[in-house]
Amino acid sequence: MVEIHDLTKSFQDLRVLEGINLTLEEGKTYCLMAPSGGGKTTLMRILMGLETADSGEIRGLEGKRLAVVFQEDRLCEAYTPLDNVMMTAAPHVTRDTARRELCRLLPEESVGRPVCTLSGGMKRRTAICRAILASGQILLMDEPFTGLDGDTRQEVIRYIKEKTEGKLVVLSTHQEEDVEALGGELIRLP
Repeated sequence: MVEIHDLTKSFQDLRVLEGINLTLEEGKTYCLMAPSGGGKTTLMRILMGLETADSGEIRGLEGKRLAVVFQEDRLCEAYTPLDNVMMTAAPHVTRDTARRELCRLLPEESVGRPVCTLSGGMKRRTAICRAILASGQILLMDEPFTGLDGDTRQEVIRYIKEKTEGKLVVLSTHQEEDVEALGGELIRLP
């Protein structure tokens, strides 16, 4: 369980998060929604340890392995999707396993091509597979469905649901239908 108590964050004179209180239970999916600039990415970055809150407290992350899908794909463009996944894969994940999982989300012929030759949606799916195979206890996903068409989005949602069963998943989205498709709990940031 991750508990967030009275979390506040400002950038100069702009208050982005104020008095955020959340309890996030293991085995559940939480979908953060807010207008653009409403603090979703800031909250994710605080959970990742990349930003520091001005005040408040987060309990329950100590000793937990996080897997992350950033708002940007953050892939090594000269490497293949398979190489990108293997860079962060859990020790038990073999190249064969990673290839098989990537082929569930990408056309097989793209798995061995440099990432720089892939479409934006293919890069996004690579980033999602990379996070899933990192086998974190907590999965944080910042707008993971950006650039995915409707059918691909549904396919990726099914994949995430299957692969994250029993884990705590926190993702940000602008689409309410994602919450329902993921079987998640909606959290609207003020």
